[in-house]
Amino acid sequence: MKQVAKTRLKTIKVNNQSARVIEDCYKEYLEHCKSIGQRSATLTSKEKFYRYELLKRLKPDDKISVINKKTVEGWINKLIDDGYKGGTYQTFVIKLKAFLTYCFTREYLEEFEVKIPNIILTKKEIYTEAELKKLLKRPDLNTCVAGDYRSYVTVLFLMATGCRSTTLLNIRVRDLDFNKESMLFAHMKTYRQVIAPMTTTLKVELQEYINIFNLQADDILFPKLDGTQMSYDTLHQNLVNYFKHCKVKMRGVNTFRNTFATMFIKNGGDIYRLKLLLNHSNIKTTERYVNLLPLEFKEDLLKYNPLETLQAKNKRSRVRLRK
Repeated sequence: MKQVAKTRLKTIKVNNQSARVIEDCYKEYLEHCKSIGQRSATLTSKEKFYRYELLKRLKPDDKISVINKKTVEGWINKLIDDGYKGGTYQTFVIKLKAFLTYCFTREYLEEFEVKIPNIILTKKEIYTEAELKKLLKRPDLNTCVAGDYRSYVTVLFLMATGCRSTTLLNIRVRDLDFNKESMLFAHMKTYRQVIAPMTTTLKVELQEYINIFNLQADDILFPKLDGTQMSYDTLHQNLVNYFKHCKVKMRGVNTFRNTFATMFIKNGGDIYRLKLLLNHSNIKTTERYVNLLPLEFKEDLLKYNPLETLQAKNKRSRVRLRK
């Protein structure tokens, strides 16, 4: 009897709260996310999800109660039918589920299961060596525009470090130590500060770049031309323009990270050092990452195959015996 009373009381609470509108619930959700210390990039991503995804399907003044299991399944199926890749609709559901879980906890909605779809993961895209050769061709500083020169150095930085775009956009001149040939990455996804090595090529280019733009210690390393901090959208558009000039197809900022990891492994680097460079919190993350890279290990697998190694030794022994 008590259980029935509790259930009824909860139902009454949900019914009373279900008159809340989408806009108010989502604003409250964002305030909650901010209060628990989520990064500004995460909050921006959630704001964009509301503006560009949720409001495609709902109106700000719709009641929260219009969202139910059937509604969510309909949205997912529509994305699948429209030909979106698995990663796209999986990300959509992950972000939606986070918001709905908040609503369930606050009893704004009667709880229902939101299942994250299983997807077939596809290999990550990378830039080819031919494309990189065009992108990394040093511009003529006497004729090129300031924006293209900055984008050239940006590409150099991404290929030298494999860092995330958020890290790139937040690094300051003071974070560079040219004497120790190292860089402090203070703005990381994992909340940890990291000291990254600085290559000789990058060191020379950065010193010249800082001198040309007359950047000071507290300045953002890759700002807008007016000196203010660049947003991800601005960074993306600047690189799109640079890629057009270089006649290379732009396939995303994060593709540089994929390319960095792929070339590191191909050049003989191991997964444990790659974990440090990519700043993954555990080796399992790096393993999953490497499994999605477009790598061909056939030659290495044959080179280190135990049978082939033994056979090679036997052949050498037979040659010595014949002598």
